[in-house]
Amino acid sequence: MPSFDPNVPSGFLTITGDFTSAVLVQEVPAIGVGNLVLDPTKPFDIKVEWNIDGNIAELWLNALSIASPDWVVTAYAESVGPGPEKILVAKNVPVLPLATLNPPFAYSTTLTVPPNSLDEENPGNPLVSGVYKLVVTVFLNSVFGSPGYDIMGFAEGPVIKVEDPD
Repeated sequence: MPSFDPNVPSGFLTITGDFTSAVLVQEVPAIGVGNLVLDPTKPFDIKVEWNIDGNIAELWLNALSIASPDWVVTAYAESVGPGPEKILVAKNVPVLPLATLNPPFAYSTTLTVPPNSLDEENPGNPLVSGVYKLVVTVFLNSVFGSPGYDIMGFAEGPVIKVEDPD
């Protein structure tokens, strides 16, 4: 299933998007490459990489960047079981300048989630599981009207557990 819209991989005019690596969660300070059990009292990073490709990618990105100069990259957490569903953090990433002269045009960013953004499980409290599914979106808004020229991508991240080590 494509994770970007628009997704026109073939034909005379083409444009596609793709996340070029898995959504990586890393605790600060890092313990190894990634960590899926996070201390709620400390920040953690979510690393995201994506690209836009196709023979009209440069035209599309340049046109949208006039009114929307930034991608809006947002991380969401959805509780597995009882608990909150929320926006963790959002960050703007400039569309221009394009990193290369030819597609694919690559982008990357690191989102830092502040401490105490997610609740941990409290034994005996049935209202918070402390387990969360992460999703990251990248969005470039269009003001050109119908049929809609926005670029939207989403990537599912890992399932994490929030647990204070003390």
